[in-house]
Amino acid sequence: MKKKYSKYIFNKLKRKSPKILLPENNDARVIAAIKKMKEMGFNIADINEYNDTEQYIQHIKNKKFTNNWTFQMLQEYVSVPLNKGLIVLDLGEIDGLVAGAATSTANVIKSSIRVIGIKKDFRWISSSFFMVSPSNVAYTFSDCGVIPEPSSEQLVSIAYQASITHKMLANEEPKIAFLSFSTKGSADHYKVKRVRDAVNIFSKKYPQIIHDGELQFDAAIDLEVSNKKIKNSKLNAEANVFIFPDLDSANIAYKITQYLADYTAWGPLLNGFNKPVNDLSRGCDVEDIINITSITALQSLLKS
Repeated sequence: MKKKYSKYIFNKLKRKSPKILLPENNDARVIAAIKKMKEMGFNIADINEYNDTEQYIQHIKNKKFTNNWTFQMLQEYVSVPLNKGLIVLDLGEIDGLVAGAATSTANVIKSSIRVIGIKKDFRWISSSFFMVSPSNVAYTFSDCGVIPEPSSEQLVSIAYQASITHKMLANEEPKIAFLSFSTKGSADHYKVKRVRDAVNIFSKKYPQIIHDGELQFDAAIDLEVSNKKIKNSKLNAEANVFIFPDLDSANIAYKITQYLADYTAWGPLLNGFNKPVNDLSRGCDVEDIINITSITALQSLLKS
């Protein structure tokens, strides 16, 4: 972890010790991370301590997705560590869950939607990456991992949830740039219109959050470029939350930033679930696991 943000998170966690579960405890990286986190004072749950199969089966029998399932199918479902962990979280026996080291993002999200569900105020799950530079400057990129080609309404949801994530982790007001290959009508295309429409909707729904768009990236961060391309920009070239027009551009951008600019990428952080659930890249290392577990613990603390 970068010192500034880890210190902020750990100071928050000192007030309370949320119980976080990492169900993929057969993975060597997860085992090493759990050992290190316990030494650091984290409250890490053990999936092997949760064995009330009858209760877990009864719990998911109340979920719509189990209609017409046989008892054997129910038994098999709750025996999967990820599924069992999500059920335990839904029952309130733990405070958050982190998975994905050995499980695809798609499967983490699918199981979480089934068991945990989506917040009432949202219709979609999205993801963010908290990007920290070597000099401890932080930005939030979204959506880098879930919605391939978001509609205008989905971009609004993505932006709002990303703003919450940024404020929580960076401890600063979010300033959102809705990105495009066009700046304020410099090009005309259906993808540009989609972003433009999202900005209009967002302005009406969340006028209290600083935002602007549609913008090219340089106009969102460089004052000289911004002054040339935009009159009276709300961002003043100080954007810290970047909303990408599609998954292609977002995923490529965060990886370029990570590998060529040496940023640390915290994520993918999953936004919109009823309870804190976060994903890990299957290429994660021990430090990544500790980062995401810390964030999950903070989310559960702020939620309580």
